[in-house]
Amino acid sequence: MRAIFAVYKRELSLYFRSPIAYAVAFAMYLFIGLLFVANVIQAININVQSAAQQQQFGAPQQVAATVLFNAPNLFTFLMFLIGPLLTMRLIAEENREGTLEVLMTLPMSESSFIIGKFMAVWTYFTVMVAVVSGVQVGLLEIIGNMDYGIFWTNMLGVWLYGGAALAICLIWSAVTEDQIVAAFLGAATILVLYLSDAFAIYINNLNANGTNEGLDVLANFFRQIGLNVHFQTGLATGLVRAQDIAYYILMIIAAVFITTRLVETRRWRG
Repeated sequence: MRAIFAVYKRELSLYFRSPIAYAVAFAMYLFIGLLFVANVIQAININVQSAAQQQQFGAPQQVAATVLFNAPNLFTFLMFLIGPLLTMRLIAEENREGTLEVLMTLPMSESSFIIGKFMAVWTYFTVMVAVVSGVQVGLLEIIGNMDYGIFWTNMLGVWLYGGAALAICLIWSAVTEDQIVAAFLGAATILVLYLSDAFAIYINNLNANGTNEGLDVLANFFRQIGLNVHFQTGLATGLVRAQDIAYYILMIIAAVFITTRLVETRRWRG
């Protein structure tokens, strides 16, 4: 635990001193903030029109404040950019500069080294999500009533989704010394996992009559491995299911395990 904490503290301090990390946070905040403002303006217009309709027809259409809370969905969608940008340097930079071999001579295991780095980037991501979500909830609480049950399940979903995406991107940082290549491969992997549910729907449409069992199995496989489906059909709606939480936890464990084995292989080669 001491070795993990030492790596964690070193990497986390680097994140809060890194211009790239701040640039990623600023870009995400700007994008999410602009969409949030647009959604609020649209909701206000709908409520104004609804008030006029109520006077004429008695049929109001109010927009709930919870509907305007767009940070979770945007964060999960943008993880194919956030994840690679935050993780691309973690191991690739150590490989390129030759410091990985030096670090590996210290009295700590490869697993402690990888877990410390992963926990640092996951913590930085958690801070990013907490800041923008806190601001949105504070504003929405002023103009309406938030459903805090859905809010907390959304936050749990984003946190687990982000952890799984970051862990997957960390694999590519261990594979190559080039940070750009690591970022590109990480982005492609996360995007494929994000779109796997759409691919499953496409396969189901090919087998609309249900006669091909192989296509059914393939569609179900792509549906179950998708990052987005376990969020959108469960935690995003306020439904906490053990299978969704287990999926993200197992994905994190598997990705960290693979990364650890890759680092061990590099040590053996050295």
